[in-house]
Amino acid sequence: MKLLKYRFVTLLTVLIVIAGCSGQNGASATGENGGKANGKPNIAVVLKGSDQEYFKLAEQGAKQAFEDFDVNGTFLAASTQTNTTEIINILEDLLIEEPDALVAMPSTEEQTPVLKRYHEKGIPVLLIDTDLDWDDKTTYIGTNNYTAGQKAGNFLASELSEGDEIAVLEGVSGAAVSEERVKGVEDAMEEEGIKIVASLAADFDRVKAVTTMENILTANPNIKGIFTANDEMAMGAYEVVKSRNLDIPIIGIDGTSDALESISNSGLTATVAQSPYQMGYQGVENALKVVNGETIEKEIDIKIEVLTEENAGDSLVEINTILSK
Repeated sequence: MKLLKYRFVTLLTVLIVIAGCSGQNGASATGENGGKANGKPNIAVVLKGSDQEYFKLAEQGAKQAFEDFDVNGTFLAASTQTNTTEIINILEDLLIEEPDALVAMPSTEEQTPVLKRYHEKGIPVLLIDTDLDWDDKTTYIGTNNYTAGQKAGNFLASELSEGDEIAVLEGVSGAAVSEERVKGVEDAMEEEGIKIVASLAADFDRVKAVTTMENILTANPNIKGIFTANDEMAMGAYEVVKSRNLDIPIIGIDGTSDALESISNSGLTATVAQSPYQMGYQGVENALKVVNGETIEKEIDIKIEVLTEENAGDSLVEINTILSK
């Protein structure tokens, strides 16, 4: 009897030790690096997409900041920015884990209600790349998209003459990023006396841009310039223009490696470059400041730059280094 009792106590002790070790060494649900158990802040980053280089640059910026600032970092992303339901589900699931701060790149205003629930739980929400009309956001870190569109419009106008006709490829319908960029171009074109004869959505997608651009050029053969709300669509538009042996200036926005390489080889005319890497990096950096009780600006501007054949090469080298190409 005593022997059985001894064996039971010994087994119970072993089980307790194993359970204790598992709790210390296993990855916690609240972060990649051990969760709250190690005393480090838990910073979560959620992006609206993962299918384009732009998002991968933001991801690299966030992950570098996780390392540099020694935080527990969780990174999540929707498969594509057109899938609004997916990003909402990701945000809802993450809320259960209650990170110390959330850095979010939303796609549309549809994500605002779930982000409000983070705020109600006392979790600061920092927006990057895409701003929302929401007073309780902690900050917006990114480009002024209206200004980016305006700069693109002004540059395109410099390549054209008063009275010329242009086409616009919009992004996802209802997305503030697209609407603001297009509005900037519209105002610049009106000021320069240039007509926008076609403005259609291609969902920030290269393949859709090809089909949309084909339709536009067929219906409007006198188009002298093209603006696209991102570089992916610019590359799609260029495929069509090249296939028709046309010489039409095309300008996009983002500054992706494909666009920069095309510009360097006399393909696309220009791009208004953003820095998604800096958005991801500064999102984590400023989230940590807020967690530590510091006050940050309500809006943190990430600079933009018009890149042409003269200066695209340097940016291409920088991006390829970040992505280890």
